[in-house]
Amino acid sequence: MSNLENLVQRIIDEAKEKADLIIDEANRAKEEIIASKEQEAMENKKRIIERAKREADLARERIISGAELKVRNEKLLAKQKVLDRVFALAKERLRALEEDKYISYLKNVIKGLNLKGDEVLVVPEHMKETVKRQGIALKVSEDETVESGFLIKDKGVVLNYTFDSLVEHYRNEMETEIAQELFKE
Repeated sequence: MSNLENLVQRIIDEAKEKADLIIDEANRAKEEIIASKEQEAMENKKRIIERAKREADLARERIISGAELKVRNEKLLAKQKVLDRVFALAKERLRALEEDKYISYLKNVIKGLNLKGDEVLVVPEHMKETVKRQGIALKVSEDETVESGFLIKDKGVVLNYTFDSLVEHYRNEMETEIAQELFKE
């Protein structure tokens, strides 16, 4: 039996050796898998952090760009309000034009026009009598008035020289120049 015991012992020893080899190989494979997964996790972490940084940078740039755009728009709106006020003041000053300056303006414009003499002149109510005393060759309308400036009417044709319409007419031309003067930067 001692041969049998030796044989059994040898088989058991060989089996233990093989088991130890298999366990060692499994442990090495386990360590390689763990190391590989840790490396993969670190790479994923790095990619996620880089992507988050890029997204944060983009979000920051968008926020800054949006804020700059908002400031620019508010600045433009404020400038437009100032320009509107400038033109409103111009209209107010023209409406309050002194009689002698108004008459001078009226005569100069009429002198430059090719009129027949049967046209009707529409003036502000407070200027009617002053205009009539000037001996202008045009009839002054009794029933119509304008707020400022004057109109010349002739059979369905109206020449509009009201100060409001003249200011609005020249506003596009003058706005850039006035803005450059007001908002020198």
